Amino acid sequence: MKLAIATCQKQPELFETERPLIALFQSHGISAEAVIWNNAAVQWQNYDGVLIRSVWDYHLHAAEFDNWLNTLEAKNIHALNPVAVIRQNRNKFYLRQLQQSGIEIVPTVFIEKTNRLNLSVIENKGWQKMVIKPAVSASAYHTRLFEAKDLPAIEKEFSPVAAECELLVQPFMPEVNEFGEISMLFFNRQYSHSVLKVPKPGDFRVQAEYGGVTTAFDADANLIETGEKILSRIQGDILYARVDGIIKDGRFLLMELELIEPFLFFDYQQGSMEKFVRDAVALFKR
Repeated sequence: MKLAIATCQKQPELFETERPLIALFQSHGISAEAVIWNNAAVQWQNYDGVLIRSVWDYHLHAAEFDNWLNTLEAKNIHALNPVAVIRQNRNKFYLRQLQQSGIEIVPTVFIEKTNRLNLSVIENKGWQKMVIKPAVSASAYHTRLFEAKDLPAIEKEFSPVAAECELLVQPFMPEVNEFGEISMLFFNRQYSHSVLKVPKPGDFRVQAEYGGVTTAFDADANLIETGEKILSRIQGDILYARVDGIIKDGRFLLMELELIEPFLFFDYQQGSMEKFVRDAVALFKR
């Protein structure tokens, strides 16, 4: 079996901590190689499967990414996560669907794509500090923290963004700074491990590229059960899932369900990469 591990031009080779994946797949008789997802020279029909990993620029090439997903479907190439799951997850309006199905999420105002952005609906929320971001984004792209008094300026700044994409506005959750954001990792719907991500002092972004610090986290049974409940709302094979959220008043509030290209923090749990590969092999062969 020949497997493409989809990457992007910014990260053409596998991320350093994921490079052992090649040898691990080889130990299962699978020839794996990193392939840039939008490289026009790639003959995708030459691969039996595609493991979608570090496609970290997909939000910058929305139409091209959609065409690529169509190509995988048309050529009947088995993808993990599946194309249907990727399509459902790439727009963060999936949070609204999860909320409607009974999942607790961080309070969110969902703003449809528009040429006349009007954020007056936010004024009635009583939120003093907020975060705004596009519904299709990654790694805090176009994500801004602002105060209520800055609403007119934010409306002007994000009007061009709103014309291209839906937006989300959420209250700033101080729990992110006070405790941190929890990420629970699931492989083939089974819990693997968790990490806790904390922003650097004076920031709100937990990603390492913005100075965020990550440590191992011991999720209890109730928290894991909540993660499993969230995943139960998604149909189809799910090789990997990262459930991101915070604890507020003793309850887990979902911030994002990452099913496209999340960092999986293999180096925070011994044996997690080996389990990931075993699960991937089983799903591909099935």
